Amino acid sequence: MRSVRFQTGDHHEKAIYQHRAYRCVNGACAPIQRGRSYQESVVGGFDLKEWTVGRQRSDQNQRIVEFVRPGEKIDSWTELFTSQVLRKPTNPGPIDALVARVHADDAKLCPNGFVQNVIAQGFRTETEEASILYESKFTNCPPHADQHEVARVIYGKSNIFRLAYVAKTQALAPEKRDKVIKELSAATIMVTR
Repeated sequence: MRSVRFQTGDHHEKAIYQHRAYRCVNGACAPIQRGRSYQESVVGGFDLKEWTVGRQRSDQNQRIVEFVRPGEKIDSWTELFTSQVLRKPTNPGPIDALVARVHADDAKLCPNGFVQNVIAQGFRTETEEASILYESKFTNCPPHADQHEVARVIYGKSNIFRLAYVAKTQALAPEKRDKVIKELSAATIMVTR
């Protein structure tokens, strides 16, 4: 699964970079691990054959991979897919509060042009402690380009995963939005021991 959301010069991508990370190989995004006996990764979601790696960054606490469409560059994209893995703190707080914190600066930066909407919240499963699917939009907020993002955050046992699709447009076409929601909803955590 490919993903990265980090673009030079664009406040929205920079804010997101500060909060998320992933490592993606052959369609699977591997998280940062706490122990060798328990590893989590995200599988499913976007078809990585349709994307190329625009940028990768990692440190001991997070990994981020940003993907752009073939022929596009990380500093001049029209569509961006970001895959992030963040080491999960002991008490991460509610997942909806995390999403609100991540986008708090966006709301302040553009109070009349930033909108966020929760699409769905997931229930606890064997591998997921919580998940949230949401969208956010930047419109009429110069110097930033209009953007429509659909993202999914998943709390695993050891990691926080974030997959995000963003397009530089005021609003995704309904068919495209539905497709992105379906693809992000299909992503699941795979555990190997």
